[in-house]
Amino acid sequence: MTSRGNVLRGLVLAVGAVLVLAGCEDSTSPGQATTGAVSATAAATKSADPDAGLWNPCGLPDSAVSATGLDPASKTKDVAGVDFDGWKVCSWRASARWYEFTTYSGTPTLNDFEKRRDLEGFTPRTVGSHQAVEFLRVGDTKRLSCGIAIEMPQGTVSFEVTTRPSVGKQGDPCVEVRRHAEDLARYLLGS
Repeated sequence: MTSRGNVLRGLVLAVGAVLVLAGCEDSTSPGQATTGAVSATAAATKSADPDAGLWNPCGLPDSAVSATGLDPASKTKDVAGVDFDGWKVCSWRASARWYEFTTYSGTPTLNDFEKRRDLEGFTPRTVGSHQAVEFLRVGDTKRLSCGIAIEMPQGTVSFEVTTRPSVGKQGDPCVEVRRHAEDLARYLLGS
């Protein structure tokens, strides 16, 4: 990949992370009911270690990463080398080379994802034994990316496929993200 491609990839990932973080603030107002599991975990993660209890996507076995069509050697932890408190992030380049696959693990609920203004086209899904929602990015008229947010006891795990600008779209990102989500669902906590 060229230096320009690396910079562009880093910028895309950083912008994506900022959008994820901006759209996932605690939306529970005083007096509004929450589930005990999410509330207890959220309270615990806001204390000493904001990453405590989050599923670690970088812990996926290389054999599982390879079996789903991703390049284990391309694993990148965090977003553009930045560790965001309260999030665990990992990404890989597809063996097909035309897209990146990124996984975000955080405390926002599935309901939080559906309230985000930077996302659209929400479609209910089931991944493994978990409720999930497929989503698209607002303004992505060429449909270069697609994601699935999966409900977890501590919040959500989001899988996203993003077309690499240096290669171009060579398939349907939604088809790819669904396939990866199904392949990797058994590695999620509580699956």
